[in-house]
Amino acid sequence: MSRTTRLQDLIRVLRHHTGPIGGPELAERLGIPLRTLYQDIAALRAVGVDVVNVPNQGYVLPSEVTLPPTALAEPAPREPAELIFYTHPLSRGGIVHWMLEELGVPYRTVLLEYGTTMKSPDYLALNPMGKVPAIRHGDAVVTEAAAICAYLADAFPEAGLAPPIAARGDYYRWLFFAAGPLETAIALNNLGLQPTVEQQGQLGCGDYWVLIDTLASAVDGRLFIAGDAFSAADVYVGSHIGWGMHFGTLPRRAEFEAYWAALRERPALQRCEAYIEQVLAEG
Repeated sequence: MSRTTRLQDLIRVLRHHTGPIGGPELAERLGIPLRTLYQDIAALRAVGVDVVNVPNQGYVLPSEVTLPPTALAEPAPREPAELIFYTHPLSRGGIVHWMLEELGVPYRTVLLEYGTTMKSPDYLALNPMGKVPAIRHGDAVVTEAAAICAYLADAFPEAGLAPPIAARGDYYRWLFFAAGPLETAIALNNLGLQPTVEQQGQLGCGDYWVLIDTLASAVDGRLFIAGDAFSAADVYVGSHIGWGMHFGTLPRRAEFEAYWAALRERPALQRCEAYIEQVLAEG
């Protein structure tokens, strides 16, 4: 179904429904995922079609709303920007690889080696840190795995890997919780460094075990960490939990085991794992 057809159907249902209609019911009537519904409502609002969200009731299209002539126009086709992925099989690039596979968009992989091609003048011009992962998407260059995941979710909204803006509290919270406090605390603990209470405040990561308890509570009994649907936050947090348990930098708590077990079944992740095995086998 084309975007234009979806928007037409959405307006038709709202026009003919008496009173507000809840998001889940509206999405079911249209035969689309709830996340796609949110994106389509945002698209209508962006062109001046004021779809009103009545608190605790649902969506309604006021009778006085008129449709701008360009509201349902299909965007003019354009050549997609090339997406290039710089990585090494044994690196945090695996997080971004998983994200790319979840997107289902074309991309080109450039494999770099530690100490050689990662430190080449060409790559240092792209990422002066001389490390992976990094991506180039058209003219945009993004480094740091969490930033790349967040960027890709926004750059390809049709994949539905980021919640609607109004529902991104947990999404941003846990995505950057893992990128900041979690990574810092794990690194210090892995090095055998136990900061004092005063040093914990200076570092910003706090106590390692308090952090572990906080993360365990966040995933306890949940399939996804940021709502009712899989998102880029699951890619990033899930990667840290899976690798952490595998390498012994995170304890094998029941909450982590259950959360990771569900993510491990995702076909995109399984394709990434098969690719790494193939690359390593080929030397």
